[in-house]
Amino acid sequence: MPNPFWGKKKTDEPFWQGPRVADLEEAGVFDWGTQVKMETILDAMDWPQLIIFRYDGSDRVVAPFVLGVSSEGNPLMRGYKVEGVSKSGRGEGWRVFQVKKMEDVENHHDFFYPEEFQFEEFYPWTFRVFKMLEGGTS
Repeated sequence: MPNPFWGKKKTDEPFWQGPRVADLEEAGVFDWGTQVKMETILDAMDWPQLIIFRYDGSDRVVAPFVLGVSSEGNPLMRGYKVEGVSKSGRGEGWRVFQVKKMEDVENHHDFFYPEEFQFEEFYPWTFRVFKMLEGGTS
């Protein structure tokens, strides 16, 4: 069930006008551990640098591009996985991660160049956005 705090799109709003911006103060609704993970992700995005974390029992190295929330109010990170193995066995590529399920989130201290990635801004699961990097055009 959607969280009313994040608010749904009004019926008279156009389908896509860019991401709905979330104020960082709104992150205060999340538990302390989630807030710390989000701060680490945001710090890495400032440079931009890769992050490393455990997800579903395996390590992942990811270039973070979007930190936001779903319409249900769940914090999400969208990024390009450069290393790590998922349960599906898929290698590198674009993924969405639930921040609450990410463990041991750390800045990898390796830089990446967003313009080298074919990043598509629109993604239906990210309803509100705290921060988004700009990548190459697709």
